[in-house]
Amino acid sequence: MAKSLLGKKILVPRSKKQASVLSKRINDLGGIPVEVPLIAFREKPLPEEVIVSLKCQVYDWLVFTSRNGVEAFFKEINRVELTVVSKIAVIGEKTTAAVSEHGYQADFIPSQFVAEQFAKEFVAITEKNQRILIVKGNKSREFLAEALRKDGLQVDEAILYETYFPKESEELLVDEVKKNDLEILLFTSSSTAQHFMQVIKKYQLMNNLESCIVISIGPITTETLESYGLPVTITAEPYTTDSVLEHLVQYLTN
Repeated sequence: MAKSLLGKKILVPRSKKQASVLSKRINDLGGIPVEVPLIAFREKPLPEEVIVSLKCQVYDWLVFTSRNGVEAFFKEINRVELTVVSKIAVIGEKTTAAVSEHGYQADFIPSQFVAEQFAKEFVAITEKNQRILIVKGNKSREFLAEALRKDGLQVDEAILYETYFPKESEELLVDEVKKNDLEILLFTSSSTAQHFMQVIKKYQLMNNLESCIVISIGPITTETLESYGLPVTITAEPYTTDSVLEHLVQYLTN
């Protein structure tokens, strides 16, 4: 796959902390990454009632839906000097890796990294009235908790990080789009898609995107982009950044 990205200029919308790994891979494949952070994160403390429940070991399962949730949770666990005794369920390869980095192993990983598939497979291995803690961000969907409750599980949620649009990126994004030399728009989450499109609509820049290849990390992100009227060229599966780049290379070489 060496130099398969053919010198294309590619939008990298990840946060400042997370962009470098993706940018390096794009560089290694012969692309030109254009970093515009369309997302940033603020960590939040564990709610006191959740700390008490963890100390009393009431949770049968901890559910993590993102790497950011894992990092925020274990930082809090260390702060209050707790040990995890619950089983762990995860959505996503990066989430699984983050759990491993903290010395734990995932007891359940769904076959597809979306909440719908997780809920379907997870209820098949749990018992009614088991107690679940979902660790999430402020913009995460409500679907998972609602689905698990409908199947008889007791679900608590802990919002341990906030997702927001870094305002300093607005001017940077407008400048990059107005240059008309971005060739590939790559979106790594529904939030990056939403923040991007809000700026595009605000400055009436849709015409500047007409020749761009648009690639999305998964169906929820694709749905967000298309709800704003931006056609998606490629939706990756599985829903990982590695898969995004593999799909992109295949598309360009074909």
